[in-house]
Amino acid sequence: MKIVARLTLIGLMLGSMAIAGAQVNYRAGFAQTSLEPPSYPFSLSLAGYGAPRDGRFTLEWIRKGEAVDCTAFGNSANNLIAVSQGKLMISGIDGEPAWKSIGNADGIRLLAGNKAGWYAADQAGNLLYAVPAKKLKWKKIGNAANTVSLTVSDSCIYIATNDGAISYASLGKKALQWSTLTTIPHLQGLAAYKGSLYALTTENDLIKYDLGKEHSIGTRIARYNGLSYDVKLKAIAIAGNTIYGIDSSNTIYTGRHRTDGDLSVSALAVAAGKQIVVLAGTDVCGFDGSFISSVKQEILRKNKIPPAAILVNASHTHFAPVTQNWLTWGEHNQKPDSVYLYGVVRHALIAAIQAALRHMEPSKIYFGRGKTAIGGNRTFTKAPLPYDDDLDVIKIVREKDKERTVLFLAGCHPVFKNEGAEGITISANYPGVTRKWLAENAGIRKSLFIQGCGGDINPMDLSHTATGTKLAEDITAVLDRPLEELNGNISFYLDSINFPVKNRTEEELVEFRKRNAGKEGDVYAEKNVRWANLMLQLNREHAMPSSMPVYIQTINIGPWKLVGLSREAVTDYSIGIKKIWPGERVSVAGYCNDVSSYLPTQRHIREGVYEGMDSFFWYGQPAIFPESVYDDILEKIKQQHR
Repeated sequence: MKIVARLTLIGLMLGSMAIAGAQVNYRAGFAQTSLEPPSYPFSLSLAGYGAPRDGRFTLEWIRKGEAVDCTAFGNSANNLIAVSQGKLMISGIDGEPAWKSIGNADGIRLLAGNKAGWYAADQAGNLLYAVPAKKLKWKKIGNAANTVSLTVSDSCIYIATNDGAISYASLGKKALQWSTLTTIPHLQGLAAYKGSLYALTTENDLIKYDLGKEHSIGTRIARYNGLSYDVKLKAIAIAGNTIYGIDSSNTIYTGRHRTDGDLSVSALAVAAGKQIVVLAGTDVCGFDGSFISSVKQEILRKNKIPPAAILVNASHTHFAPVTQNWLTWGEHNQKPDSVYLYGVVRHALIAAIQAALRHMEPSKIYFGRGKTAIGGNRTFTKAPLPYDDDLDVIKIVREKDKERTVLFLAGCHPVFKNEGAEGITISANYPGVTRKWLAENAGIRKSLFIQGCGGDINPMDLSHTATGTKLAEDITAVLDRPLEELNGNISFYLDSINFPVKNRTEEELVEFRKRNAGKEGDVYAEKNVRWANLMLQLNREHAMPSSMPVYIQTINIGPWKLVGLSREAVTDYSIGIKKIWPGERVSVAGYCNDVSSYLPTQRHIREGVYEGMDSFFWYGQPAIFPESVYDDILEKIKQQHR
């Protein structure tokens, strides 16, 4: 019996060794979708900087054509309309406007239209209406004294008077019954489109006002800056999903987003047997955890991939439209544009992940590590100045045609000197430059950037082109060396650690607000006042969060371990987590799944630097982390040993 037992045990051991040494067959798929904003929404606020106080917006004006002797300018459905030398003129929107006379418009100074007809205000202060016909007959339908602008939708007419008051009336009734909507100071132009009003002020601010929110003041979506918005307009119109403007010399401009055209989301799906993981890199500054959770739930519903198997990383470019709530920022940055967030970003994320899953094919996967000197510690003035300069590279080679896909991970803020035209241009920043360089110079058309723990790391070079090029050269240096082929099963985990919130009393909040009040123009003081107001509101509504969670996601592909932390993790986390598994292939990413604050260390908190103190007010967080946050997170990772 003992001999048989020993033989059985030896057989089991040999079988186990054979299984452990067997080659695991991976399948991998890659997909990329654009995050570029379409023509509508017309202008978006860029994320990442609290300055300048008045905001950074994507709208730029491009010369389109002329409207000779124009005395009124507007739109009707998909056409531009104008009054020129007493004639009502209409133009298509393709190419140079080719104006065609469609009737008499003597004395008309304001003009708008919809599918039903034309609406106008004349020099005598009359509100007029005409049905489209070979010979226009204008009929008085109301009073337009002191009116400076008018616009119509299919169901309502809106007029603005010289004091900025906007009123509206429903169309289709025998008599117009006016109601007050809101007041926008210094208003000179109006246009209605898709449930919103767009107002042009005499300062050349462009204000978006969502209908149904009576008596609100609207939100600035663009402003004159002398660079991309460098014309002084007198009126605006919207036709064919495009916004137009006209200046005092009757030059017509078309609005568009100023962009480098390289915002994208890239997804990599890897499978071993029945286990599948997905890594997605997005060219946004950040996102709220609830938003990413909704994306993961949709993938779970459609593809049966659990949320713990999907890691979504933000590159943290400071030149992408706002995609998360920043309730203590200026009003233009407090909330993302819902059309862009859900119609573009959410759709692109889901589409890229699903396409990567569909495109999985047998592949070999390799790991390599090099160094990069693109960044440096921006925060501390005395040694030590921590910086994890590791550059981790994953190469995927499709077996059937040897096509390469490259994932690269480094920790460094995608920022540069925020000034000039580049500071108001949509851009993926240096990760976009790196991807383009790899495609053009190394033949690697498929690449994915994962942002590391770059919370306190800034580029050494002020040029994002130079930074991106240097990083690309460092990547090719890794690829030129022998890489380690990965072999082994896939596993994934999603853990969290909750840090209790220590609330401030109402008296403390009121005193804090008082110390910062009355400092108009100081973006830091204004932010502090908004933070205090937000905390007071949460207290009074009994809605103050009881804890601040940090999410820890671990994905293992054979011997390669990727640890993804939520929030803006500083470089120490990457250094410290790698020490838990000395000499092993461990990569650490920040900005994963939820970017709701910085993730500092005890040193950041004790020294009161931005990452450990003031940043929490910018993020609208209820408190800062305890000094033990770094040790607590590393201890959690050690205990779980995922």
